[in-house]
Amino acid sequence: MTDRYYQLSQASIDDCLELSLIFKDQATVTEWGGEGFVFPIQRQQFLLQLHKPDTHSYVLKRQGTLLGFGQICQRFGKHHLARLLISPDARGQRLSYILVLALISRAIHLYGKLDFSLFVFRHNRLAIHCYQQLGFHITSQPGPEHQGLYFMQLSYQQAVQLLADRGWQFRNTSDEVHCRPQESDHANLD
Repeated sequence: MTDRYYQLSQASIDDCLELSLIFKDQATVTEWGGEGFVFPIQRQQFLLQLHKPDTHSYVLKRQGTLLGFGQICQRFGKHHLARLLISPDARGQRLSYILVLALISRAIHLYGKLDFSLFVFRHNRLAIHCYQQLGFHITSQPGPEHQGLYFMQLSYQQAVQLLADRGWQFRNTSDEVHCRPQESDHANLD
């Protein structure tokens, strides 16, 4: 069962530098990270841009292999999930569900009882489908509207229920979240 066992842990500098190798052009790094990221990637600038105050970066790994990345910050009075990414080599395995669920588990464990939010590009139908399957719903954006983005929210109560109902077990330690299916054929991802 070790092949279905995942860990979400605080991203190290080495993890972030490995992440930087994923981006092959300015468009992909800008769409993922927003303004301020440049291509070709400058290591120090990338790390500085990535590590903003009150933003916590996490990596999803399986057997030591980096599969995904995401951040948790406090924005809009919510746990805001940002810069979510599944490694191109790991796409098509529904790992985005595991990444988001593990981030939700971590946020609740470390930072308390707040609702959740995220932005997603309107053209990213796969991501929108994933978030809607998890219970996020599109709502009006706080502040000035970003034309190409949807703002999605999930209540704290829905998040707690989601973690209990999805067929996955999340165990938080001081350093990471251990994720595994409760039963081999019960991983309710879609």
